[in-house]
Amino acid sequence: MTAHTLQAASLICLERGRRAGLMREMDAAAPEKHGTEFLDGMHASPAAALEESLEKSRLRLLPARDLVLLCLAGELWITRDGDAEDYILGPGQRLAIGRKDQAAVQALRASRFRLTPA
Repeated sequence: MTAHTLQAASLICLERGRRAGLMREMDAAAPEKHGTEFLDGMHASPAAALEESLEKSRLRLLPARDLVLLCLAGELWITRDGDAEDYILGPGQRLAIGRKDQAAVQALRASRFRLTPA
């Protein structure tokens, strides 16, 4: 095997920039900044914010992590297992969600929200 073949076979071990460069060498049509074509890497970073849209009446269970939910647009209803209160958030309002909370968010009207690590 050539050195180039060995590098290509072990792309997972290379640093992201080097991996992208190697992929561009192998395929001139690969995107300029992201030679692997994964715009945010192969796996979503746990530290990355997640933005999501929900249609009216749609429900989403929230992951079991320490998060801050920020309502960007619309109106959201959040409920947490074991919490006697429910929460309704409008644009600009936020709520902290704990890793032990079993929480769900429902859109009372078409909505957009962002989840960020707490």
